Amino acid sequence: MPDVEVPVLIIGGGLTGLAAALFLRQNGVDCLLVERNTTTSQLLRSTHVSPRTMELFRTVGVQQAVWDTAEKVVRGEYWSRTDLPPHHLPRAILRADSLAHVVNGDVIVMEQGVNRFDDVGPVEPVWCGQDRVEPIMLREAVARGARAEFNTEMLWFEQDADGVTAAVRDRATGAERTVRARYMIAADGAGGRIRTALGIGRSGEGTVGHVLNVLFKADLDAILGGRRFLILYLTNRTAPGMLFKLDDERWIFGLFCGPEDIEEGRIPHAECAELIRTATGVPDLSIDVHMTMGWWMAHEVVDRYRSGRVFLAGDACHVMPPTGGFGANAGVQDANNIAWKLAAVINGWAGEALLDTYEAERRPVGKETADQAWMRHIQWSAPKEAAKYDQRDQTTITMGYRYASDAVAGEAFTEALPEELNIDGRPGMRVPHVWLERDGERVSSVDLAGDAYALLAGPEGAAWTRAARREAERSGMPLRAYTVGPAMDLDDPGGAFPEAAGIGPSGAVLVRPDGFVAWRAEEAAEDAGTTLAKVLDAVTGRAAAVTS
Repeated sequence: MPDVEVPVLIIGGGLTGLAAALFLRQNGVDCLLVERNTTTSQLLRSTHVSPRTMELFRTVGVQQAVWDTAEKVVRGEYWSRTDLPPHHLPRAILRADSLAHVVNGDVIVMEQGVNRFDDVGPVEPVWCGQDRVEPIMLREAVARGARAEFNTEMLWFEQDADGVTAAVRDRATGAERTVRARYMIAADGAGGRIRTALGIGRSGEGTVGHVLNVLFKADLDAILGGRRFLILYLTNRTAPGMLFKLDDERWIFGLFCGPEDIEEGRIPHAECAELIRTATGVPDLSIDVHMTMGWWMAHEVVDRYRSGRVFLAGDACHVMPPTGGFGANAGVQDANNIAWKLAAVINGWAGEALLDTYEAERRPVGKETADQAWMRHIQWSAPKEAAKYDQRDQTTITMGYRYASDAVAGEAFTEALPEELNIDGRPGMRVPHVWLERDGERVSSVDLAGDAYALLAGPEGAAWTRAARREAERSGMPLRAYTVGPAMDLDDPGGAFPEAAGIGPSGAVLVRPDGFVAWRAEEAAEDAGTTLAKVLDAVTGRAAAVTS
């Protein structure tokens, strides 16, 4: 008999694993998270929290906490200003020979973001280290009932037709236990053992470099005179690397080095400080090095996101260069996608076939996103080669990715990332953002799902909302229904929602718990109840269960 039984076992307590725990509990599913490190991340690679990730955080109530602790991201052209308010970082990627060159304006502007996100979503991106984001996620997940055990490692696992059995060990006491779960999420990172144990390969451009991240304190703001940036590539041949600001006191210098140099303790802290002085061109800089962490830059995507009852997520299934800040955000979005689907199956209102749509949806997004990160890496490291690649706009990659699977009833997209951003309500896209009012409070159309499906009908679409409420009662699935219009369930002061969603006054869109449109009816149907019931059976995998 196992010592512990739980619906979902999560291996890995980084951003992806914590997101999986948070979203599972949002949907009412118990889970156990196991992480071999003693705490959440103390040193980091991830700092960019995309607007899409912030939207997901908004649905579980942690967006404000992240916002309050983060640096706010502003237009990239402001990098040369010396009068920015505190905690504001321009969306600029620069290259220079030293800090003095930045002050003098002798830089190459590699990217200068002018993107605005307030017209496509309810929240802005922020710059916030994972050492600050992860504790917020952990606190909320535990408050919602998740069980998280740090300083605990998985020894082995095996799966059968009904579930997964794993042995875990408390690294402090040596005590071992057996855990039995219906499903397991492998969020154990790029070097995790679960993928290899499952025999899942990965392919891509491979390893493209090694980096030693050095976390340190120094008064660089005084030297820069208030000038700020997201990333500064420093091109000193003796100490090439990238510099970025974490908060009022802390910076990270990512030293580009050989594979042997990323081993823990290989480069002493005193030598790291000298390398930073060399890279910045400030020989007398006072530096307090806190810690180091080595990692490798790579471009690889796994062949499969699923093996039986085990699902890979985050870096376990895709690794990409940090250019663009896509990797960690993709991991959070992986976790969200699989969490609500596992919850649907475990809670009994969806068929097992729904779980097949995780790989069908997330692997194309992961592959194309990794490709875009690779293209940016080429642009920044070998600019002459960049012209041959088809780069997509940052906002399109971040907000415009699309799904094609059996969980979507509509014409399938041939690309996960479109050439141009156009969120117009078609099935497979994230629902268009429109500000609405509910009980006198402003809400975004993006806010209306999260832990349930949401049917949003036009002002003459009451037949759809009645049908949705009957279907929710019949099937037991979480499904909320709203008419959208003046003095209705959701007030639409500007009357913008039907046009944004691509429906007429009597039409409706069905939004999944992850905020993506599952189905759309542009107008009324002769029999709304029958039509909607068939759609819901199809997109939740219930129809497959019946026919099998």
